[in-house]
Amino acid sequence: MLPDPRHIAKTAVVGALGLALTGAGLVLLLRAVWIALVLSWGPMWTAAAMGGALLIIGGATLALLIRRPRRLPPPPASPLTAVIAAFAQGYGSAQALKSRR
Repeated sequence: MLPDPRHIAKTAVVGALGLALTGAGLVLLLRAVWIALVLSWGPMWTAAAMGGALLIIGGATLALLIRRPRRLPPPPASPLTAVIAAFAQGYGSAQALKSRR
């Protein structure tokens, strides 16, 4: 069954609006932090501190995006299969030891 195109369009519009509002909120928050810090630190140290913080946050975000997910080994089909395979392996080892004598 294919998804409804109208639902996809509504989701895209709401997502774009949410992204735009988040960006606007981030810009206003950064301006407020700038105004608060520039009064006590001065413009040069404020720019250095905020630039460094944004650099670290952006680098950490990119590092999370480019890391490879760990591949877990697939679980056995059933616990009984694992028990039977272990028994057969042990039996084969015992037979190999017995034939050496």
